[in-house]
Amino acid sequence: MKKDTAPAAPELEPESREQPQASNLLDMAKARIVRRAERQKRRLIREASAAADSRPGRDPFDDDDDLLPAKKEPGKKFSTASIFEMPVLPKRTSKIAWTPVSFLLAVIVPTLVVGFYFAFMASPQYEVETQFAVRGANQSSLGALGLGSLMGTTAESGDSYIVTDYVQSQQVLQDMRDQVGLDVRTLYAHDGIDFFYKTAADVPLDKFVSYWRDMINVSFNSTTGNVTLQVYAFTPEDAKRITDAVLLVSENLVNKLSEESRNQYTDVVNKQVERAENRLASVREQLSQLRQTEQAVDPSTLASMESSIIGDIEKELAQIRSRYKALTTAASREAPSAKVMERRIIALEAQLAEQKARVGSGTVQKTGRNAGTGNGNLTEVIDRFSQLSIEQEFAVKAYSTSLAGLETAMVEAQKQERFFATYVAPRVPEIAIYPKRFLNTLLGFLAFFAAWLVGFFVYKSIKDHAI
Repeated sequence: MKKDTAPAAPELEPESREQPQASNLLDMAKARIVRRAERQKRRLIREASAAADSRPGRDPFDDDDDLLPAKKEPGKKFSTASIFEMPVLPKRTSKIAWTPVSFLLAVIVPTLVVGFYFAFMASPQYEVETQFAVRGANQSSLGALGLGSLMGTTAESGDSYIVTDYVQSQQVLQDMRDQVGLDVRTLYAHDGIDFFYKTAADVPLDKFVSYWRDMINVSFNSTTGNVTLQVYAFTPEDAKRITDAVLLVSENLVNKLSEESRNQYTDVVNKQVERAENRLASVREQLSQLRQTEQAVDPSTLASMESSIIGDIEKELAQIRSRYKALTTAASREAPSAKVMERRIIALEAQLAEQKARVGSGTVQKTGRNAGTGNGNLTEVIDRFSQLSIEQEFAVKAYSTSLAGLETAMVEAQKQERFFATYVAPRVPEIAIYPKRFLNTLLGFLAFFAAWLVGFFVYKSIKDHAI
């Protein structure tokens, strides 16, 4: 008996075995599907041939297409021409529905955790609100026209900005500890505070300042120049205590700035008064030394006295010369009386020359009790007296002006003084308004849902574009 053998799989036409030239992704996908369909067809033919060998009366020369399984339509058989069509491949079905599972894990579970935290673990927070302003007695020209606050040029607004930044800085924590004796870190380290907001009592101020800024809210109204401060704590007493300490150190800061501004303004004027006073004292000292040296209180009196002396000498010299001329005419020049008159004339001429030298230019040494003092030049002495007198006059006027400026500066300094005014005093809160448990839970749900939705669309987009 001849052994039946399964006929070999019919070879495809050369056109069907040729790989299509994929020019783009779609062509590549079609080529992959065609290759997959060819492999499936050969596998089905082999399985059908193996099953036909066991059937009696099997003709080995029958068409292998009869061995292929029929399609869904009754009366139709599997055709090799349908291989080159785009087959509808069955989709892979997963036993797990990942969409609701991911929604449960990414949205529902985190929302329940957040809701549980706000409902049973979050510590209540108490808020204390206060409002204050920095005001001064002076008013600029723009402020008088109503434009100061619009342009932000008033000194009070600048001080308010300083206080606003000061409250949010590390310096306010140090000042509360040094001036008030309150270490704010200990008030936020109680055992009753939840783990999310609780801090350590010995945390460095450099790290604690960020936590401090989260527990306060400072806002400045540029229109009115008022500052609003909101302090949050976990007990009503702690919130009130912290607010009072912040207001106290802020008021001390404003007073310090006002005092420094006033002192700086008056120091400048005081230095001007001191310079004018020193100038006047120096001129007066020079005048005093000149009077002592020349032994004359008034240079005009000294000049009159010198002129009078010169006039008397000239008068006496003229008389003696007349007598000497008359005597030499009547008698001999060798007479004793003529010799005496001649020596007298020589002495008067020398004295007259000395006196004129003292009044005019040149230097003549003094004799007698004034020898060795002064320069002997009356003109220079008078000029020096005049120069010092003019300098003294200007020094007196400058000194008087500086004193008047000092009085004005003191008045202006008082006008520049700043006042820290609290018009909404802090009070102990009655209820805790934070946290808003339902609202925070709802916001958490919306945030988780938005994140899940974005991830879901990204995953679907990647899956749809996959080859």
